[in-house]
Amino acid sequence: MEEIFEVIGVEHLKVILSNLTPEEIVKPAYDNWFPTQKTGHTVLDLETGEVKGLSIEHNQMPLQSMMYIELYTIKSSDYPIEPEELFSKTEYDDFLEFMEDEPSEFAPDMLSIFCEENNIDEESRSIGILAYRFSKNDQQNYNMWESSILNKYYDKTDENHNPFQFSQSSL
Repeated sequence: MEEIFEVIGVEHLKVILSNLTPEEIVKPAYDNWFPTQKTGHTVLDLETGEVKGLSIEHNQMPLQSMMYIELYTIKSSDYPIEPEELFSKTEYDDFLEFMEDEPSEFAPDMLSIFCEENNIDEESRSIGILAYRFSKNDQQNYNMWESSILNKYYDKTDENHNPFQFSQSSL
């Protein structure tokens, strides 16, 4: 027997998307991303309309019990922000000095340790940078971004009624 899901409507989805800020889209993925271990996703639960984070380990199957679409992803193998981007010129010079003093090679933990010792809010800056990139790259043309999300919605709900998808027989 096929499981039936009751999902939000297209208009409700459009309202949700139009009210999301880039930070609200990026943060859940960032919070659920663990370098080299877990891919972080921001997903929209199609049953509740809730935007939340999802963490998936390498070779782990996505949740089958939840009907969702992905809004943003940071792969486990990605390091989306370079130290040069995170720091001001002065902070970056200090970071390089800090790294010279450390016997180990560069590790992401060293960046966090430096931020902690220098009262730098690494998470806030990282989310700000990722949100800026998202707004410039993914959301620059809002209508195209919205259409790509709607395509995912139609693919998940009922691919026979996707107005953005054409088959050879309908042309």
